[in-house]
Amino acid sequence: MGLHGKFGSGNSDSNPTLKPNDLVMTPRHIAKQMIDFYDLSEVNTILDPCRGGGSFYEQYPCKKKDWCEISEGRDFFTWSKKVDWIITNPPYSIFPEFLEKCFEVADNVALLIPMAKLVSSLQRINMVMEFGGIVSMRIIGASRCGFPFGFPAAAIEMRRDFRGPTQIEMWPEN
Repeated sequence: MGLHGKFGSGNSDSNPTLKPNDLVMTPRHIAKQMIDFYDLSEVNTILDPCRGGGSFYEQYPCKKKDWCEISEGRDFFTWSKKVDWIITNPPYSIFPEFLEKCFEVADNVALLIPMAKLVSSLQRINMVMEFGGIVSMRIIGASRCGFPFGFPAAAIEMRRDFRGPTQIEMWPEN
């Protein structure tokens, strides 16, 4: 089943159960800072599975990039090509399914999420560890990202077969 069946078509008129927190667009400067955290110089392919207004997608440095956006009929849950990286701000109401799909198609996954989303269940933690592990977490106040909640957020990088230590730091001020 595609994302339409689980989530809706991308607006509350066509799907009254759509969660408002799933439609929060990341400010361009926050997306750019996050992209710059990672060494993408050798990246062949990068995917933004929920492009929205393009804050991430338009600033990816590599030439071979692609996108999905449910409101434009490109459903990430039907995506089947392998990619090197996914960097995005995902929909929170379907986060476990979204994370599982990311791990299916990408070797490196970096998500801007409330920190609690990743560690709120043992099943989710086990899924991350089976994939590889957490390379880094850069913590930022949600209000700095324009998010409508008070929980701390983080850019969390996960890598297939990663077995090293996790770097945890505060998001740089500039």
